[in-house]
Amino acid sequence: MQDRTKPLLIAAGLSLLPALFLFPVVAMARFGPSGPANVWPVALYVPMAMWMQILSIKRLLGMYRRGSDPILLAILPLGLVSLFNYALEGALFILLMPALLYRFI
Repeated sequence: MQDRTKPLLIAAGLSLLPALFLFPVVAMARFGPSGPANVWPVALYVPMAMWMQILSIKRLLGMYRRGSDPILLAILPLGLVSLFNYALEGALFILLMPALLYRFI
């Protein structure tokens, strides 16, 4: 059986690193009642963070095996965290879209 701790740590890093930087990026964008004052931190962060979440989910799915697997206890929660972060970043990007379109049109 191959060692799966290194891919698990890589997937954890890819999943949790964007979550760590989410709130500082939102603070740099200065969201207010009329949207973000600065769109560039979010516009640069969201595609990169979503790409990292996709890589994390892909790596976690590659580690999954049927049957009783002790690594599954780490794969499942980490996958759920990745999916939640992906949805949160998608919602942040949707909130950013009107301000981004307003700046360019």
